[in-house]
Amino acid sequence: GALESSSEDQNLVPRIQLFKFDRNALIEGIKHNSGTSIPKPTEFAERYVGVWKEDVLACGSYARSRLTPISISRRGFHGEVITRAGKNVSVSESRKFIVCLSASALYFIVNDDVTPPSQQRNNAKRVFPSKMPSKATFGDAPWPHAVIRHSLDCLVGITIGFQFQRLILRFSVSNGSVSKPSLEYTYVLLTSNKLQTISLLQKLQSHVIDSRLSAGSSNSVLIENDDKAFLDALGSRSDEIVLHYQILHQLWKRGDREAARRALVVTDSNVYLLDETYAGDGSEPDDNIHRLGDVSLAIIDSARLGRVSEVRAANEDPRMITLVILPQNKLKRSHRWRLVCNDGEGAERLIEDVRKAMRSALE
Repeated sequence: GALESSSEDQNLVPRIQLFKFDRNALIEGIKHNSGTSIPKPTEFAERYVGVWKEDVLACGSYARSRLTPISISRRGFHGEVITRAGKNVSVSESRKFIVCLSASALYFIVNDDVTPPSQQRNNAKRVFPSKMPSKATFGDAPWPHAVIRHSLDCLVGITIGFQFQRLILRFSVSNGSVSKPSLEYTYVLLTSNKLQTISLLQKLQSHVIDSRLSAGSSNSVLIENDDKAFLDALGSRSDEIVLHYQILHQLWKRGDREAARRALVVTDSNVYLLDETYAGDGSEPDDNIHRLGDVSLAIIDSARLGRVSEVRAANEDPRMITLVILPQNKLKRSHRWRLVCNDGEGAERLIEDVRKAMRSALE
């Protein structure tokens, strides 16, 4: 969910701790815009717009150096570790961040317990960057830690994911020299929620234009959707119609295995369980990448709708659902897709859409 401001809120200096590089970039930006050598304290003020809790995956070496992804073993349908040339294959998993938007900048604030080994300490002092202490009180007044701050005038592209399940933000940051290429930062926000995607998109759109104009840039932000790219990556037959798509996780009943991020696609004739990765997320080498953040899909399992005998919610968690898939011949046993959605609403929508597709397939 989001916590948003009213239009009458005053400008305030953000109490967010930044890396030294980001602080210097902020100061230089203010100097450039105001034409002064020493910025006034009031020039650091920003108007708060909103915050969103998101799972974020950084793409490209520059973005990954700040929002370091979690590297986990790639798993097959049964939870087995995938190997290649005798070595375990790794995949990049997203991390939890608080995305804070002001009228002039976007902050990625740490909201998990992942701390790079180089910054881990044995003493009780809080390291940077790390999440807000769980027992912190209002009187303690701890500052949130942002792993990066991007001025909105650096936002050059927004890609709306298929069926609003994700939002891809592309920033181009000056390298401090006209002769050097800009630094490209790309982030995939795995919202798994249409309303949340639209909320963030609308807020960004309403403020990025003003921010670019105030910075003296007349270039517009490219806003597109990746429907064609997604459907091409899915490789489905031209006569298949996608009825439902959702980013979720696959679970296993036995064994100490972390959940695997998947994508579930329901068409008018099939259900697909997919492995979804993004160009530059660190799952594969960065060589020969056409564009950071572009989606790649691999089928983990699939079945005709006629083989789906049941779809039900789990009793212990409203976000969890199970699909029972009948075997292709009587000599085999049915198998189950144990899935967990981002929220209960997503699980309800998935159950409803699968059941509707099953009924239509019987007609």
